[in-house]
Amino acid sequence: MWTTIISDEACNCRCGVSLLHITMTQIPMYCSLIDLLCPAVSSSTRSVIGFFGHNVTLACRYDTSHHGVLSFCWGRGEVPTFKCSDTIVSWEDGPVPSIPSPRYRLLGSTADGDVSLTILHAQRSDAGLYGCRVEIPGWFNDHKVNTRLVMEQTPPG
Repeated sequence: MWTTIISDEACNCRCGVSLLHITMTQIPMYCSLIDLLCPAVSSSTRSVIGFFGHNVTLACRYDTSHHGVLSFCWGRGEVPTFKCSDTIVSWEDGPVPSIPSPRYRLLGSTADGDVSLTILHAQRSDAGLYGCRVEIPGWFNDHKVNTRLVMEQTPPG
């Protein structure tokens, strides 16, 4: 979800470029220019329903055929401008990272671009917003996925 103007004082276009020192009449022109320069920005928000006591997977995938295996991170909260907030797991190079909590797992093939996060035995406290960032080289190219996890009682039967 993109916002063209965040406030009267510090305006951001789709790529998050600061437009602090231009007049309000110049904003549409600059935003259009920035939109042309930043077509690869990828961001989305989705909702996932999880059930108490069951595993739930928060999807995050990218195409490795274009850029190879890339750095990524998962955190609690919306994906910020840089890195991840309240980091759950972060990987930059080398073997698959160790994850601080035994309840979080990367079960997909990271070599194939599947960096989906699985929460084992999900609990009420797991509900909320999660963010995945895949760091694609270049300015404003990162693939960002924000996922809202909604926890519900296990359906009968």
